[in-house]
Amino acid sequence: MKDSSIPASSTSVVTASTQIGFRVLAICKVLFILTKPRLAFFSILTTMAAYGAVQKSGDLVFAFFVLLGTSLSAGGALSLNHWWEKDVDGLMTRTAGRPLPQNEISAPIALVWSLFLSTLGLLVLLLLVNIWATIFAAATILSYGLIYTPLKRRSRWATEVGAISGALPPLIGSAAAGDTFSGPGLTLFLILLFWQMPHFYAIGWMYRSDYQAAGFPLLPAVDLDGKRTASWSLFYASALFIVSLLPWYLGWLGAIYGMVAALGGIWFLWTAKQFLAAARNPGIQTEDLRPFARRLFLASVKYLPAILIAMVVDRLL
Repeated sequence: MKDSSIPASSTSVVTASTQIGFRVLAICKVLFILTKPRLAFFSILTTMAAYGAVQKSGDLVFAFFVLLGTSLSAGGALSLNHWWEKDVDGLMTRTAGRPLPQNEISAPIALVWSLFLSTLGLLVLLLLVNIWATIFAAATILSYGLIYTPLKRRSRWATEVGAISGALPPLIGSAAAGDTFSGPGLTLFLILLFWQMPHFYAIGWMYRSDYQAAGFPLLPAVDLDGKRTASWSLFYASALFIVSLLPWYLGWLGAIYGMVAALGGIWFLWTAKQFLAAARNPGIQTEDLRPFARRLFLASVKYLPAILIAMVVDRLL
């Protein structure tokens, strides 16, 4: 009877190949995490929402190039943020598990990955879309990666600067659609600008001890009782409510969008108002404000997709 067993050398090759395969998958997973996919998704979503609101034709190939260029550019900018904050991320509970603090990838590789994605994204937009979309994408990368990120260590106003960077993607979409400063694009820019402030103030208050430990002088970290954080949140939520109704008021979008914007805006305003009312309560402790900040945060992450979906649905109908 012949011995049909596999030679030891073959087994070693299979084992080595399997280990290499798992290692490659692990590296790909880490590289993907560096792009902050959830945050990148919002940038991509707002870009394509603006593109869809302005573009009249249904050129799916061109839309794919817009999507691809935006996705690569967003991933590059967010990966650069990981690289820049590799030291302070290890000081905060919320970010200590990120790849760089955990030594899952080296800093030089993370930087090269960021530059590769950013460059490739800009090239896709430049060669396959148009120059204005490329300019706005480059402005997003530079303002987020090279201005907002280092400013977080120096100024309480870094959040506002970061909000400008985060609001630029709709202008990429409207520029790609051929109307650089379209009404829907500019309105969505303002919606994002004002939406981000209560969103990030809520996150900042929920994790204020982290920001304090890292030495970030952001408003929630330096605000002793939460009144300023909550007041500014309500101010920006009010501005958001007004701006969000402009597309309906000016006739760019119809009743479906108007209803979602009105009801969603009222709900968002209510949660911001509750946050401020709690902060002004003399009997409440700062730790007791966290549930109100969390409620505002949850309202923000539900509000934005609802607005964007309503915008696209209204446009299609």
